[in-house]
Amino acid sequence: MATKLASRSVASSICSRCERRAGAQLQNLSSPSRRKSRPSKWSSTNTRQYSIDALKLSHVVLSGRTLISLEGPDAADFLHNLIPAPVLPLEETSSCIASAFLNAKGRILHDAFVHKPSKENPQRWYLEVDTNSASAIMKHVKKHKLRSKFKLQQLSPEEGAVFYLWPNSSNLENVEGVEIHQDPRPKMGRRGYLVGEDATQSLRQRIAAESSKEEYHWEDYLVHRMSNGHAEGPVEIASEHALPQESNLDFYGGIDFHKGCYLGQELTIRTHHTGVVRKRILPVQLYAHDNPLPKDQTRPLYNPTAAFPQPPNEANIAKCGARGRSGRSTGKWLGGYGNIGLALCRLEIMTDLSLTAEGSAFNAENDEFEVSWQDGETKEDKSVKVKAFVPPWLRQSIQESIKARSDRSRARRREDSEEEEEDVD
Repeated sequence: MATKLASRSVASSICSRCERRAGAQLQNLSSPSRRKSRPSKWSSTNTRQYSIDALKLSHVVLSGRTLISLEGPDAADFLHNLIPAPVLPLEETSSCIASAFLNAKGRILHDAFVHKPSKENPQRWYLEVDTNSASAIMKHVKKHKLRSKFKLQQLSPEEGAVFYLWPNSSNLENVEGVEIHQDPRPKMGRRGYLVGEDATQSLRQRIAAESSKEEYHWEDYLVHRMSNGHAEGPVEIASEHALPQESNLDFYGGIDFHKGCYLGQELTIRTHHTGVVRKRILPVQLYAHDNPLPKDQTRPLYNPTAAFPQPPNEANIAKCGARGRSGRSTGKWLGGYGNIGLALCRLEIMTDLSLTAEGSAFNAENDEFEVSWQDGETKEDKSVKVKAFVPPWLRQSIQESIKARSDRSRARRREDSEEEEEDVD
C-alpha cells in the first residue's frame, strides 16, 4: 500500500526503483536506514557564534514570510520526492530544512524552509516561503500533487506568523503553540512560527511578555542575514535561473547527493560529480570611489549612515578600469540594504579562492570592482565600488568540497587503471 501511495507523488519525476525505496521507508519508519543521511555540520552545535551586531538584538517578526501547510499521510513522501533535501527517513530529518523547489533543468524555482511536524500533529508539515512566492509555490505543488493524500493550505498572516530569534533572546520553547527550530544555515539563530487565530498579533504579545527586549525590524534581520552570505526570496535567488550550488544550498543540508530521484536531479548530480562551481553568492559591501576600504578588512561592515544608490537587480559587476575582454562581467548584483548586499561572484576573479590548479587571478592589492547600471528615468550612467567577502564558514566548506572532488577524481582514475589491468590479463 505504501508503495502505491509513493507512486502518486510526483509520478512523472521519479523512477520505479525510488518509488519502492520511498514506500519501504514509509512502511517501516522504526527500522534504521542502511545509509545514514548526512546532516549539515553547521545545522546545530556549530552555529553558536554570531556577529557582534546580532548579539544586541532579540527577535523580529518576519512579516515577509508566509506559511503553507501540507497535512496528510503522503506529505512527507511527496516532499521527499520533490525537493533535493532529505526528508525521509523521518527519524533522521532535521527539524528545519533550508532547501528549494527545482525545475526539470535543475534551476531553482523557489527557495523554502521545510518545518518538520510537531509531536501533537505528526502528519502536518509547514513550508515557510517568501510571501511574494507563496501563490506560485501553491501552483507548483498542486501541479505535482496528483492523487497524493494530503491537504494543501496557504495560511494568511492572521492564521500563521513567522519569527526569528537571536541567541540571547528569552526562552520561548515553553510558550503554548509556539514552534521553534534551529535555522540550519551557518551563523544564524532560530526560526519559529505560531499557528492559530490572530496569529501575528498573538505572537507579538507572547514574545513581548517573555522577552525583556523590544522587537526589532525586518531590516535588522536583512542586514544580519546578508552579512553572513545567505540569500532568500525571488529577488536574490532568481527564479528559473539560479543553480542550487551557486546559491550555497549544498553547504547546509539543502541537497542530498545520495538520495533517490527528485525533480531536477540530473543536472544537480552531474554538476556535483563532474563540474566545478565557479560562481557563488557572497556578501558584499558598497563603498565610494574616493573612499577605499581597508585592505585587511575581512567581513562586510554595515554603516546605517552610508547613502548609496541601490543598484538594480542583476546589475553587472566588473573590474574597475577594465577594457575589452578583461572587462567582462565578474558578477551580478542581487540585492542589498544600505551599504550591505549580496552578489553572485566569480570566485577566482573576485576572491583569493583557488578552485583548480590554475589558481586565483585575484590581486588583493590592486584589483577593485564596481557595479554599473543606467538610471531608468534619467538614463544617466551610475556606478559604485563593491568588495566581495568570503565568510569563514563558506571558505571552509568550499575548501572541503575541493578536497572531496579531488578524492573522487583519484578514486575514479584508480578504478579505471584497475579495469585496464584486468582487460590486459
